[in-house]
Amino acid sequence: MQRFYSLLLAMGLFLNAAAQQKKDLSPDDYGKWQSISGTALSPDGSWAAYEVKVQEDNDSLYIVNRLTSQRYALEFGTRPSFSKDNKWLAWSIGVAYKEAEKLREQRQPVRFKMGLLNLQTGKKTVIDDVSAFRFSENGKFLAVSLRPPKDNKDKGAVLLLKNLSDSTTRTIGNVTDYAFNEKSDYLAYIVESANQAGNSVELFNLNNYTLKVIASDTLKFSKLTWSKEGDGLAFYKIIKDEDYEEENAKVYVYAPLYKKPSLAVFDPTAQASFPKGQRINPSSTLRLSENLAIAYFNINEWTAKPKKSEKKDTASKKEGQQKDSAGIDLAVERSIDTAIKKSADTAIAAKERKPAARPSKEKPAAVDVWHWKDAEIQPRQKITYAKDKDQSYLSAWNIAANSFHQLANDTVPLANFYGSHPYALNYTDKKYKPAFKEDFTDVYLVNARTGERKLIGEKIIMQNGHLPALSPDGKFALYYKDKQWFSYNVATGHTANLTQNIPTIFENFRDDHPAVKPPFGMGGWLKGDKEVLLYDEYDVYAVKPDGKGFRKLTNGTADEIQHRVMRLDDKEPFLDDSKPIFFYLYGDKSKFTGFAKMEKGKLNRVLYEDMMLSRPDKAEDADVYLFSRMDYDRSPELFVTKGFEGDQKIASTNAQQKDYKWGKSELVSFTNRKGKKMQGALFYPADYQPGKKYPMIVYIYETLSNTVHAYVEPSERRAYNTTNFTTGGYFIFRPDIVYDINDPGMSAVDCVVPAVEEVLKTGMIDKDKIGLMGHSWGAYQTSFIITQTDLFKAACAGAPLTNLISMSLAIYWNSGVPDQKIFETSQGRFDGPWYERMQEHMRNSPIYQAANIKAPLLVAFGDKDGAVDWHQGIEMYGTMRRMEKPHVMLVYADENHGLAKKENQIDYQKRQREWFDHYLLGKTAPKWITEGVSYLDKMKEQEKSKSK
Repeated sequence: MQRFYSLLLAMGLFLNAAAQQKKDLSPDDYGKWQSISGTALSPDGSWAAYEVKVQEDNDSLYIVNRLTSQRYALEFGTRPSFSKDNKWLAWSIGVAYKEAEKLREQRQPVRFKMGLLNLQTGKKTVIDDVSAFRFSENGKFLAVSLRPPKDNKDKGAVLLLKNLSDSTTRTIGNVTDYAFNEKSDYLAYIVESANQAGNSVELFNLNNYTLKVIASDTLKFSKLTWSKEGDGLAFYKIIKDEDYEEENAKVYVYAPLYKKPSLAVFDPTAQASFPKGQRINPSSTLRLSENLAIAYFNINEWTAKPKKSEKKDTASKKEGQQKDSAGIDLAVERSIDTAIKKSADTAIAAKERKPAARPSKEKPAAVDVWHWKDAEIQPRQKITYAKDKDQSYLSAWNIAANSFHQLANDTVPLANFYGSHPYALNYTDKKYKPAFKEDFTDVYLVNARTGERKLIGEKIIMQNGHLPALSPDGKFALYYKDKQWFSYNVATGHTANLTQNIPTIFENFRDDHPAVKPPFGMGGWLKGDKEVLLYDEYDVYAVKPDGKGFRKLTNGTADEIQHRVMRLDDKEPFLDDSKPIFFYLYGDKSKFTGFAKMEKGKLNRVLYEDMMLSRPDKAEDADVYLFSRMDYDRSPELFVTKGFEGDQKIASTNAQQKDYKWGKSELVSFTNRKGKKMQGALFYPADYQPGKKYPMIVYIYETLSNTVHAYVEPSERRAYNTTNFTTGGYFIFRPDIVYDINDPGMSAVDCVVPAVEEVLKTGMIDKDKIGLMGHSWGAYQTSFIITQTDLFKAACAGAPLTNLISMSLAIYWNSGVPDQKIFETSQGRFDGPWYERMQEHMRNSPIYQAANIKAPLLVAFGDKDGAVDWHQGIEMYGTMRRMEKPHVMLVYADENHGLAKKENQIDYQKRQREWFDHYLLGKTAPKWITEGVSYLDKMKEQEKSKSK
C-alpha cells in the first residue's frame, strides 16, 4: 500500500511538473496561430482540400485522400477547385506573408498564379499571372484567364483552354467573357479587340474542335449567359445612337443548341410594343428561362441629347436675352425727364421686367434640399444614387411569339422571376413611404407571357429577408402576415392560411424588438411544390400549400433542441425528399450541436455533441461529408465521414497550444431581476488554480452564451479577444441579455448585474477586480451599466451610444438611414420617438446618469464611424471631462465602425489591455493613461518615425 501511495505521489509530482513547464502566452506568440478555411471535397468524396491560414506567417493549402491518406502541401495556396471527374485540382497561388504585407503597405495588389495538380500522378503545373480559372462541368477542360500586362491596349485577356486528357492548350486572345455549358460540350466566349474590328461571340465545340461565330460586329458584346441545361445561349450587343446619352442593347438568343439552333434577335428600336423613350440596360442581368421560351432583362429611360438646332437656338436665345436686357435699360434712361421721375420709373421697370439670364459660366449652388416629405432622406439618396440613376425594370421577351412585356415599372419597381414558369412577383413600397417604423410592401403576380398583373397581397411586412416568394415550380406564392403563413394559388387565385390550424406558434415570440415580430423562418420547398417546410421555435413542419394538411418532421420541443434544414446541395431550388434531408441541431440550453438525417420519412440523429460542429460540406456525387469540431480549449479539427458512420480526422490546427497555459469554458445559469432564467459563457484563466481569486472582465452584447464552445485564436489585431485576456490571468464572462421595451439600458443592468453576482458566488472572482467592456451596442450598455452600479472597477467601450436623444436624431451614415428607425423597430427598443418617450430616453442614456460613474472609462472611436456617429463620444468626453472623472477617448483617423488598419487594430488591442491591467491588476500605468498624449508630442513622434 505504501508503494501504491508513493507511486501516486510520484505521478502527481510529474503531472504538476509538466503543467508548470507550460509557458505563458505573450503577444509575441500570437502570430503562430492558425485557422481553417476554404474547405472542399472532390465530387466522389475521396479527396478533401482545406486552407490553413497563419496570422503572421505563410498560408498553405492541403489536399488529403481519405482512402489512401496521401497528402499534398501547397504553399501560399487558396481557392481550391476539384474537377468533376476527380482527376484534377486547380488552385490559386499567392505570395509569402512578408511579401504580401509589403504589397499591402505599398497599396499594391497581389498578382496570383494558378496551380494544377494531377491527383493520379502528383504532377504539378504552375501558370503565372492568372486572374480566373474554371473547369468544364465534366472536368475534361480547364479555362484559364490571364491577367493582361499593364500596357495592354486590348479590352480582353488571353484565355487558355486546356484539354486535360491530352495536355494540349488552345490560346484565344482578347476574351472579355467566357462560360462552359452544363453538358460540357461547348465553350462560349466573347472577343473584343482594341480597334473593335474583330468583336464577336464564338462557340467552340469541345467534342470536335470546330468553331462557330455566332455574331460579329464592330460593336461590343456582353453578358454571356447559358440556360440552366446549357442548350441555349444569350448575350447583348451594345448599340449606340448619337441622339441619346446612354448605350442601348439588342438581345441575342442562340437556341435550341441540339435541335437546329437559330439566332433570334430582339431589337428594341424596331419593336412596336417597346416603350418609347426606353432602352435595354446593358448592365442588367440577362437570363434565359429553363425552357428557352423567355429572355429576361431590364429596361430604363433613354436620355435624348439636345439637337444641334436646339443648342444653337438656346445659345441665340441667351445672347438675345442679354441684349434685350441692355436695350431696355437704355430706353428707360432716354425716357426720363427728371431725376425724381427717373428714380420712380427705374423702380417700376425693375419690378416689371424679367431678370437677365444667368450667365452660363456661373456654377450652381452646392445645396441639398432636405424636405419633410422625402421618401428617403438625403444621405440615403446619396448612397443609393448610383443605383437610382441606373434604375431599370425587369422585362420579358417571349422569343417564339416575338412579344415584349414590361414586368416592372416606376410604380411597381421591384420584380423577381423563378425557374421555367412564366411568372414573376412585383413589389412596391411607395405608398408606405416615408416609413418611420416597419417597411411594408404590396405584392403583385405578373405573367411574363401576357404582362397581366394581379394584386395578391397588401401591406406585407419586409423584415429579416422574409419577402413573398414563388415556389420553385411557380404554382404558389408564399408570404407571412399577421402571425400566419399564407399561400396564393397561381392557377386559381385562391389564398390559403397554411398555419392557422397547426397547434404551434410560427411567430418568433423570442424577438424582443419593438416591431411586428418576424416568423421563425422556413426551410424551403419539397420537389414538385408538394410541401413547404416551416419553422416554429424548435421544430420543422411540412405543410401542404393548399393548407389542407401538415406533418411534423422533427421532435425538438421535448428536449429544447432547435432543428433547422441544411441545404447541402444548392444546384436545385427545391429539396428532393427521395434523397436524405439533413437538419442542423442546436441545444437551446445545453449548447450541444449536431446533425440529423431524414430518410424515407424517418428522422435519425447522426451526431450530437457537447462542442461546436460546423455545418458540413457534402461531396457532390457521394455520401461523404466534411465538418469541423471545436471547443474553447480544443483548436478546430477537420473530419471526413461517409454517411456519418464513424469519422476520420484529417487535419488539426495549433499544435503549439499544448506548450502554453490555456483556459476552459463552461455555462453559467442565472436569473435576471425580472425572474427570467438565463445563461452566460464563462471562460477560465489559463493558469487557473482552485482556491485562488482572479480578476474578471465581462464582455456584453446581446445573446453570447452560444459562444461557450467557440475557439478563439489570440490576436494582436483583435480587441475584446477572450483568449488574449484568459492567457493574461483573467476570467472572461459573456452573459445573455434580454430587453423590455423602452428600457434598453435598465434591461442590461437587470441581466448583467445578477449574472455577475451569480459568478461571484463561486468564490473564484476578486470582487474588487471586475471590468466591463463591449463594442457598439455592447459599448452603449457598458457606458450605461457603470452609471447604475459600482460593481465594475474599470470599463472599455468601443463606439458607444451615449445620448439616446441625440443618437436617435443622428444618421446611420453607412446606409444613410435615420437612426430613429433603428430606435423604434430594432436595437434601440423604444416604441415611440424621443419626444413621446423623453423620460425613457433620458433614463437610459449614459450621459444623463454620468454623475454616478466611478469606474474609469476608456472609449474608442473612428472619426469616420458610419454606424455610431463619433460625436456620441465627444458628448461623453465633454461630460466626463467637465465632471473631472477618469476618462480617455481614443480617436482613430479615417476609421469606420470597426478598425480596419492593422496598425490601429494593434494599437487599440494593446491600449485596451493596458487599461485593464492597470485598473484591475495594479500594473504601472503608461503615460497615455495618466497624462494623455499632446498633439505636439504625437507629431514629434511621427516625425521621428519618418526620419528612421
